[in-house]
Amino acid sequence: MGVPVAFLVPTPTGYGKSIMDATIPVRHLLESEQIHDYNKQKQGRENKIVRSAFFVEADRMEKTLVSLYRPNTKMGDPRIWFYNLTGYCSPCNLLALVVANGAIYVINLSNPKIAASIATKGFVYELVRNIADGKNRVAYELLVKLREIHRQGFLPSITTGDPGVGDTLENALGIQRNNSKNPDYKGIELKSSRIIKSGRMKKATRITLFAKTPEFGCSYKELLEKFGKWQRPRQKDEERLQLYETLRASRPNAYDLQLDVDEIKDMLGIVHNPANLKNKKLPHLSDWAFETLRSTLKLKHRETFWVKAESKFENGKEYFRYNQVLHTRTPNIGLLIPLISKDIITVDLAIHKKKNGQVRDHGMLFKIFMKDLNLLTGVPTEYDLSGD
Repeated sequence: MGVPVAFLVPTPTGYGKSIMDATIPVRHLLESEQIHDYNKQKQGRENKIVRSAFFVEADRMEKTLVSLYRPNTKMGDPRIWFYNLTGYCSPCNLLALVVANGAIYVINLSNPKIAASIATKGFVYELVRNIADGKNRVAYELLVKLREIHRQGFLPSITTGDPGVGDTLENALGIQRNNSKNPDYKGIELKSSRIIKSGRMKKATRITLFAKTPEFGCSYKELLEKFGKWQRPRQKDEERLQLYETLRASRPNAYDLQLDVDEIKDMLGIVHNPANLKNKKLPHLSDWAFETLRSTLKLKHRETFWVKAESKFENGKEYFRYNQVLHTRTPNIGLLIPLISKDIITVDLAIHKKKNGQVRDHGMLFKIFMKDLNLLTGVPTEYDLSGD
């Protein structure tokens, strides 16, 4: 239904002591919904934060409060507790948490009556649907605009080459070009691609999730200087020093560079592995902190419209018609490590230096095939822009 959710299961011990751990998914939910950021909270009960909450029953809601704090003991591990929780659920029940209008709604999915109220589209279902409608307001607004753009037919590309499909759509929406890393339209990221070109379906290619150069170690330019090759690209007259290849965790690329996932240190590194050594730790040339990558993914794709376009050429000029949207929300950032480890998410190098010393890079691009996107975001909602 497009509503971000986190789950809690009160253990018998925590239930008896009126205390629960605020797990990582719970912390991410509260931070992304702007309820609370445990990272900015000091330890001690004197720094406790209290917010509004509701216990959702099968046919009504009961107002309560939630306490969010970090104790002085146990390294200040984040804690959460709902007042009068023992009167609402039992130990080991599965509690779903959703957020709306600055309050946390607790839904006990282990209660048969509450579960039935969802399955039969009763009170609980209607509550969640209303929350979804509130969160979908901007999405509906954008969808109306995209359908109007579709009705305009083929639009001439405002720029040449691959960027044209996105630049032309943003121009039609009245979005000014900028270098901001924030989402494009009122919190919604726009990602456009060609699926039909000159009347033929395009071969599936990877889509860019985000661009991020390493934070530590060798810079992008230093990697180019050390491992780049002088090559002449197709349809170019002169050679250039370049790194244009894909980085994977499973094997080195043509430049003998490979990704290395260090789960213990929570780091993603680039290693030089010319002998294609297996299961041997090599020194990292450059590194990203996975926490930075997770934050970048969460910021960039909290909500995204993946817009599909048909492309055609007339008199040497490209034209686009935007026909379809896939709508995703709240990527599961906890899956970033396994998806990179399995080569489902890869990183493209795209940098070169001309003989005159001019260096140009397009960032390091974290990519995924569209068919695998549901592994990260769940099943997208699909819209045909020709429909009502």
